[in-house]
Amino acid sequence: MNLRRALSAGMIDSGFASLATFALNLYAIGRWGGSNPDLLGMYFLFATAFFMASAIPYQLLFLPAERESLSLPAASRLSLMNRVLVLGLPTSVLSASLVGLAAIVGLVKDFTLAELTPFLITAAVAAVFSPMQNYSRRLLHLAGKSWSAAAVSVVQFATALAALFGLLALGVAPRWLPLGALALANIVSLTVGLAISRSAVQRMSPADSEVAATVQETLTFGSLSLSGRWLVTTSLLSTGTNFAVESIITLLAGPVALGFAGSAKTVAQPVLVLASGLRSVLGPKSMEAAAARDRTAARHHARTFYNLTAAAVIGYSAFAGFAWALNPLSALVDNAYTIPGLVVMSIFAAGLNAAAFPGRTELIGANRETVLLQTEMVANSLQLTVATVFAALAGAATNFGIFARPVAFAILGGSRLVVYKRALDRLYSSRSEKSRTETKPA
Repeated sequence: MNLRRALSAGMIDSGFASLATFALNLYAIGRWGGSNPDLLGMYFLFATAFFMASAIPYQLLFLPAERESLSLPAASRLSLMNRVLVLGLPTSVLSASLVGLAAIVGLVKDFTLAELTPFLITAAVAAVFSPMQNYSRRLLHLAGKSWSAAAVSVVQFATALAALFGLLALGVAPRWLPLGALALANIVSLTVGLAISRSAVQRMSPADSEVAATVQETLTFGSLSLSGRWLVTTSLLSTGTNFAVESIITLLAGPVALGFAGSAKTVAQPVLVLASGLRSVLGPKSMEAAAARDRTAARHHARTFYNLTAAAVIGYSAFAGFAWALNPLSALVDNAYTIPGLVVMSIFAAGLNAAAFPGRTELIGANRETVLLQTEMVANSLQLTVATVFAALAGAATNFGIFARPVAFAILGGSRLVVYKRALDRLYSSRSEKSRTETKPA
């Protein structure tokens, strides 16, 4: 598959996967944004807790498994899916319990357990299956079946909408709907991904099957978690800080402030959708270039990523950054535009974090997980500090609390760009120095 076709498939895959969340967020904003903004803020806090919980099994087991699959020919990589999913299921179930942290914050803010239980249960179920579904799609990309990955995401989006309207028709209470529909969508689309994988594996040659079986034997919880321990620590630092930031905003500035910020973040989401699609296709190439210490190839893929992301940020800011006649989002997510500049700031922050994707991918490909952890500690410490200061100032001016989320997110992305670049400069410079030493005549 050529790069252009792969990028198109990657965009469709990432687009429909994120469109499901986007549509469900729109339902939540429309349902609670005007009538119950406190509850909207709690919904966004549970959604962030869900992302934190689902990141643990993905980073600990599934991402290292993706890297191990690179040792096989592309056509044989899908043979690893079943084994890795079985290995990851117990961790997914255990990590899903972390969504309970959002309930604790809600109880502190005087919500009742009965009010929070629907969010708690549906977020936990979604956290079990989301990382497994993400892995199935990523492995399809790595196997050269990007259009099959896109089909899985289309199924996820269609199922999410069908579940949302179906549950509404059945009279299910609204609090069960957004995250509940997402959980059902992940389960159904994962099933489709498994069916596609099974069909491809059945067509493998005996020789390829034998090689794949040898690699499968090396994939154990111990071997994958040994590689993934730094990745999951780094991920927990990042997603945990995101959750801490939103918890601080909820506690100091109130859930209403988080509701406004979450609405604006929803509008800005397409920027990260584009970046995720690019990462699905360009990420493996960046990993391979970094593993080979090929700075030229790595920079080429990064430049492609940067240029497309910058164009998206500029174009999308002009279209959706302000409330005007041709922007339909200003009517669908009207509370995001209540505070001037909030949406533009959220789009800019999303763009900075999207631009950091290539650096992270290269560090992973180069087996520099410890360096990645060190750089994330710096970036996330800055994010948490800025968010705390802004949220603490909410008493002096409400907008400080509302802008705490996008400003802190922008600081995170900007600092990631700086520290990733420094780490990669050292990585490639040391390789160049080694090459010069090895080729120096005796």
